[in-house]
Amino acid sequence: MITGNLDQWQVYRKTLPDCLVQAIEAVMALDLQTLPPGRHELAGDDSFLLIQSMDTKPAAELRPEAHRRYIDVQILLTGREAFGVAFPDPDLAPLDDRLESHDIAFYPGPKSEYMVTLRPRDFIIFFPGEFHRPCCEAGGVETIRKAVIKVDSRLLTA
Repeated sequence: MITGNLDQWQVYRKTLPDCLVQAIEAVMALDLQTLPPGRHELAGDDSFLLIQSMDTKPAAELRPEAHRRYIDVQILLTGREAFGVAFPDPDLAPLDDRLESHDIAFYPGPKSEYMVTLRPRDFIIFFPGEFHRPCCEAGGVETIRKAVIKVDSRLLTA
């Protein structure tokens, strides 16, 4: 997991893998405030953008998730969003496994979960296997808007 803020992008772009830099810079060139919700192509199934708008919820109402194929780059556009985060645990069995069909599995709460709060222009990157519980309230329920970039993890070795 990596967290940061786009105001310091020039620092992060020097250390992140090229596939992530290219995807994030392609998204930063778009007008994210007016782009309609839904999927937007960047490079086919190699990388694409999801614009999402939703209300945050208490963490207890949400399930941790993890992916196998895609890296998640989540950029908060409006509101405040907390994430439950935890390190990979190969012994934790999924409650709902949709990895083959949708590259997502939902899990019971990991033992070592902690919270990270994002504000507008903050980003968080989750690599395959890293647990995250998105859309948690941070001091109360509020509507958030975010950009979620999906980057195929095989591009890390390309």
